[in-house]
Amino acid sequence: MKQAPILRSVKLGMLLIAVVTSFGFKPNGYTVTGNIVASDGTRFYLYYQYNGREVKDSAAVIANQFVIKGNLPEPIICTLSNSANQQIRVFLAENANISITGKVQSLIGAEIKGCSENLLYNEFNQKSLQLSVQYRSMLKASGANLHDKKSEPSRLYHLKQDSLVVAFVKNHSGTTAASLAIFDSYVTNPDRSNAQLYYALLSPKGKQSIYAKRVLQFINSVTNISPGHPAPDFELKDTQGKPQKLSDYKGKYVLLDFWASWCAPCRAEHPNLIKCYQTYANDNFKFIGISMDSGQSQWRQAIGTDGLPWIQLNDPRSMNGDLAESYGVKAIPFNCIVNPQGIIEAVNLRGEVLTRYLAAHFKANE
Repeated sequence: MKQAPILRSVKLGMLLIAVVTSFGFKPNGYTVTGNIVASDGTRFYLYYQYNGREVKDSAAVIANQFVIKGNLPEPIICTLSNSANQQIRVFLAENANISITGKVQSLIGAEIKGCSENLLYNEFNQKSLQLSVQYRSMLKASGANLHDKKSEPSRLYHLKQDSLVVAFVKNHSGTTAASLAIFDSYVTNPDRSNAQLYYALLSPKGKQSIYAKRVLQFINSVTNISPGHPAPDFELKDTQGKPQKLSDYKGKYVLLDFWASWCAPCRAEHPNLIKCYQTYANDNFKFIGISMDSGQSQWRQAIGTDGLPWIQLNDPRSMNGDLAESYGVKAIPFNCIVNPQGIIEAVNLRGEVLTRYLAAHFKANE
């Protein structure tokens, strides 16, 4: 009978150790420690968007170092930018002790440690990039058209990409990285059947991530924004506060570009869009930017920084608004070309694909 209190004490002690082990070492929020070669006073900004809300934290560099602290609702894509130049670093952040090492002149190549989700996401992206490079080499060797989805290079590429996604999701079904891989592969480049197929491979935990929820929204979406369908009309205010409607431009071709200041791929596409604008935009072909920024200051600053000369509109309701819903925008960048009759002629054209499309369908300005 005298042993019972001792046993109870041992069990209680073991329970306390288990609790501390389970919960005591999890960071309460994130700490980003930057070891970046930059001038004192250079300000670094870490920002993300969550459920239509933009969150931004910042810190100034002192002796090539800065520290930013905050709390993320869950692992989420964040963008690190700075006040010295337009260099940015995009990564999948989480509540952890994160270190970023590099130079302000080449921030995009900065090394990130401490993010297990980001490590997984980078692993997937590297393999996906290798497949893309192989695909372009096959296209060049075969002489196949980039737009021919039935060509042998295209068939092989999509077969390998699908195999990459399924293996990655199966091996990491409970991670945010897995749901983001599905999102990048089949929502950004719309493929509802594959999105549904691979979403089913996520574990219950994996399905709780913000990107898994967006994949599910895409799967359940009935919006049909595709060539041959009417472009939904809308009314938004421009940089001068003047209301603008899509129907105001009936009788003209219009390129609608959905973007945001916090969207790194969107802003990376801007130099190409500027070249296209300078080459093809005129009285009969208008470019209209539609920002998904919920705040005006970041939107206006990005317009100036990137030097965007075309009409700019803002939807403060962002990705949760009626406009995004009516156009089926689940991810940005997203664009579409609307003909003079208000019918969509093309969607999601970027980079070299957009350049070739415009060259084939429009006359260059003299």
